[in-house]
Amino acid sequence: MSSRTAMLWVAVILLVVMVAVPLYFYFDPAHSYLAPKCIFRMLTGLDCPSCGNQRALHSLLNGDVWLAFRYNPFLWISGPYLMLIIYSTLFRSRHARRLYNVLTSYKVIWTYVALYFIWWIVRNLPFWHNLVDLPH
Repeated sequence: MSSRTAMLWVAVILLVVMVAVPLYFYFDPAHSYLAPKCIFRMLTGLDCPSCGNQRALHSLLNGDVWLAFRYNPFLWISGPYLMLIIYSTLFRSRHARRLYNVLTSYKVIWTYVALYFIWWIVRNLPFWHNLVDLPH
């Protein structure tokens, strides 16, 4: 990726973050009709692997790390993985080529996919909702 393209992507990502962070800080998606709702959950009544991410982000930005974790523990795997992928993709030509190669290897990707589907199943088992006891 050229330096100019990388800088453009960094600018776009920063712009999205600058807009999203204040919105999620001030507006609780659990109580806002403007927050996007999960189509999978609306159709099936089951949680998708990403259900709770918006509420978790709101909780995290407001300093409630434990509640953020309870809303979606898988976010604690997905978030850093996504940030590292973005970083290593943007700066792969300079100093992140090895990191990019590791993060995009078949083993890492298939491990992530397997964890994603395991999480999807576990979070819809009856014991999970009793364990975390969250408002929806």
